[in-house]
Amino acid sequence: MQNKNQKIRIHFIGIGGIGMSGIAELMKKIGYTVSGSDIIESENVKRLKEIGIVVSIGHHKKNISKVNAVVYSSAVKQNNPEIKEAKKNKIPIVSRADMLAELMKNKKCIAIAGSHGKTTTTSLVGNILETGKLDPTIVNGGIINSISKNNKFGKGDWMVVEADESDGSFLKLPHQISIITNLDIEHLDYYNSSKNLISAFEKFIINLPFYGVAIINEDDNNLKKIIKKNDTRKIISYSNKNKNANVFINKIIYQKEYSKFKLKFNIPINNISGLQSYTIKAIGLHNIYNSTSSIIAALLAGVKNNYIKTALTNYIGVKRRFTHLGKVNLSNIYDDYAHHPTEILATLNGAKQINKNIVVVFQPHRYSRTKILFDQFLKVLSKINRLYLLDTYSAGEKIIKGFETKNIYNHLIKSNKNIFYIKEKNVNQSIYKETNKNNIIIFMGAGSISKIASNFLKSNE
Repeated sequence: MQNKNQKIRIHFIGIGGIGMSGIAELMKKIGYTVSGSDIIESENVKRLKEIGIVVSIGHHKKNISKVNAVVYSSAVKQNNPEIKEAKKNKIPIVSRADMLAELMKNKKCIAIAGSHGKTTTTSLVGNILETGKLDPTIVNGGIINSISKNNKFGKGDWMVVEADESDGSFLKLPHQISIITNLDIEHLDYYNSSKNLISAFEKFIINLPFYGVAIINEDDNNLKKIIKKNDTRKIISYSNKNKNANVFINKIIYQKEYSKFKLKFNIPINNISGLQSYTIKAIGLHNIYNSTSSIIAALLAGVKNNYIKTALTNYIGVKRRFTHLGKVNLSNIYDDYAHHPTEILATLNGAKQINKNIVVVFQPHRYSRTKILFDQFLKVLSKINRLYLLDTYSAGEKIIKGFETKNIYNHLIKSNKNIFYIKEKNVNQSIYKETNKNNIIIFMGAGSISKIASNFLKSNE
């Protein structure tokens, strides 16, 4: 099989993307000859080059000579020179989601969807199945700390995949078990309306085979409506509020680095029923929700409960999910991906388990997101005692007047004088002053903020 695959060359346009890089690496491990192109030499690109994948910096039609198929992500436009050359030469063009779906056809699959928490949940499920000796294949949307990459090729029957709803591509993925962590109204640039977004998640459940199972967070208001509406697929609900949910979360105890909780299984799952105790090495209620859905999925996949408990206790997380970077003077420095009001609040609540003296350096991500969620951003950012705001990371968008960082600042400063609007070049000087106290300093956002955090740490080592 491997020799046969080597004769097939697959080219990835935008290979440095987190989703594309993972699939490209898996295709290489299966035995295909893989190449790719991207506009910059990112860390992902460097990692792919180290394993023998030829990556060209810059897009050019010469990059796809002698290829059998071209894979592209949703970020790649149809006027891309490599796309145009592939069409001209009638080379098959496949979307990232379609290629992932092809990989999934030969495995039993667990697909994790939701507005927030899916990357962490994917890593949790993968880690539990690995600990349970099922040797899963994993494709994730973030770097898994235990393996220092976002994918793993396993010889076992199961595949664990993060399912991206942002462009509707999650509807293409074949799977037997699904997890839906939560459902916020996002990605309206693609869906146009909340009704269309919710409908897509309903279709995601219906796409399960008749013997499939959807694991759904009943405490999310939008998902609660979907659960009530469903009458064609098996759903296992979990909740911290409803004692009658299929799996009820209670008796939560927060410690500095760990969260302890009990699950009451109101229905038996793989011979597990009644009250069971678990401990995860992670902070916050959001990670207890993520753990609960992962436990249910792992039990359905056949993992023994003692392996599940071991995996959770030893869990070391995902890069940029409240990642501890180091210490400067008296303050601990963290890097976090939160860029949506719901995520920001979850990170803040979790951080309070460790230390209530919190300083946030926040970089808004996309003007369109700021506009749609402006009031929600104001509400959650107003809860931060000391907040430093950086200019918005545009992600290629044009400025939307009235929804820039200065507009956020002008609203918040009226009620909190400990809010500062600073330029990136002034981060080191401004934030260094905060390190003389026992603070948690969180660099937060989805743009270039992680690099800013690393540079701050390096400058003060």
